[in-house]
Amino acid sequence: MRHIDIPAPGGTIPAQIFGAGPPVLFLMDAPGVRPVLVSMCQRIAASGHTVLLPNLYWRWCRESALDRCEFEKPDSAERTRIFGMANGLTNAMFAEDLPALLDAMGATPDNPASAVGYCMSGRFAMMALANHPDRVRVAASYYGTRMVLDTPDSPHLWYPKMREGRAYLAFAEDDHYVPLDRLPIIRAALEQGGLRHEIEVYPNTTHGFAFPDSRGYDAPGEARHWETLLPLLRRLTCSS
Repeated sequence: MRHIDIPAPGGTIPAQIFGAGPPVLFLMDAPGVRPVLVSMCQRIAASGHTVLLPNLYWRWCRESALDRCEFEKPDSAERTRIFGMANGLTNAMFAEDLPALLDAMGATPDNPASAVGYCMSGRFAMMALANHPDRVRVAASYYGTRMVLDTPDSPHLWYPKMREGRAYLAFAEDDHYVPLDRLPIIRAALEQGGLRHEIEVYPNTTHGFAFPDSRGYDAPGEARHWETLLPLLRRLTCSS
């Protein structure tokens, strides 16, 4: 693992990079970069990939010194601070960062990347595939939020234009951030574009099921997450 600084419009993005092989952009959830994410990146790297883990909050804090335990407390100042950054990170900001992140991994049409996102970054993984289909061929979103909005930049409005690559979207059965009545809208938008995709609802799960440090952690859900993610990444490796 190496720490790197990635030049970007307006500053530099601190990131960690792991392993060697086809590139994977691993995007943090709202609580930010922390040990459990590093362990997940190491696991993906061990399967034969270069994995980039950027600090998406670089505009607000260079160091990812966020308190995960305090974040779980409903009325804590840390929860308010973290959600302030998460809500402030717009689609336009991530779109601005994305070319630099792909450059840092060496993602090219001949060496295409996968993008993996959780919670707030599920939509960012989909954006990577939507905006750069020549450099990103796979997107995986786990309990991605804000997929259907009443705004011009709502992610579900990108999907009918997406035709190249493959997407996998997993949702929790009981998730107040992503009600299941949004899924038919997402499915219809993906089918309209013709993108190869799969949508799966994990039974008996809530938001955050893939992360052992989350209040919503679910061991079977985490296991299913790995069962779907690693073969998805290998499929790209075999086809590149």
